[in-house]
Amino acid sequence: MARSVRRKLRQIDRGRIRSAEERVQHILDERTESLASRRKDKASPAQVLPRALVCGSGRERFGIPIEAVAEVLPPQKVMPVPDGPPAMVGLFGRGGRLVSVIDLALALGIESFGEGEDQHFILLRRDQPQVALRVERAYAVADIRLLTGEEATGFRTDAVIGYARLQDAAGDPADTLSLLDPERLLRPFLSTSPVPGV
Repeated sequence: MARSVRRKLRQIDRGRIRSAEERVQHILDERTESLASRRKDKASPAQVLPRALVCGSGRERFGIPIEAVAEVLPPQKVMPVPDGPPAMVGLFGRGGRLVSVIDLALALGIESFGEGEDQHFILLRRDQPQVALRVERAYAVADIRLLTGEEATGFRTDAVIGYARLQDAAGDPADTLSLLDPERLLRPFLSTSPVPGV
């Protein structure tokens, strides 16, 4: 009788060990699934929102990728560039270097409201030459939602690479931003600059 009791106790202990091992394996499987689903969520484009500096020129609103922006400056006094393109409104000095100023509205061929106190200069993140875009107003850095299909309509030009809305904006078409590629925008001006290094 003592042998049968011992045998039963051993079987119960083995059963406990197996169920403990199974429980550990079950916990590990759940953690693995949880980690795998987190990676999928992070990689999802709906979760990772691009950010842009929202600015206005003329009646249009534009988004400039935040990676392309070095700084937003108040308007500066500029020295005109003789025989330069109309959109290149002048130069100013910053940190011992010349910065070319290009009016965004004139560069895109849209109606500009001229110079004003509310204007901003957007210093672009680039080494040589340094360039600032003159805009009527720089509003804010915001999360944006890229538009596709029929929603993706707005101002058209070679420098516009897509369309977006502010993440928290309603579906009003007036809230559409034209997303700019600064390098495409600058391409015609940099190749014809009459000032060396500008």
